[in-house]
Amino acid sequence: MSTVKEIINDAGGVSIVALAVQLSDRSIYKWIEKNSLPRSEYTGESDYSTIIADMSKNFDKETILAIGNPKKAKHNTKFIQAPIE
Repeated sequence: MSTVKEIINDAGGVSIVALAVQLSDRSIYKWIEKNSLPRSEYTGESDYSTIIADMSKNFDKETILAIGNPKKAKHNTKFIQAPIE
């Protein structure tokens, strides 16, 4: 599966994306570190994914939102319920 870092690189790199979305390079590096877009992207407060999708060659808006979703499962952990006696 792709990462936020791959999306940013495909769209021209950290500095180019930061300039396009009017944020600092540091903000974009935080997205990469967390492998997620900011919460505001999913509450309708921002629309960075549209700008990044327009700059990207390989990722559309829906794919960017899916990859960058901060609520995606971080681990594939299965819980087994112990029998109650």
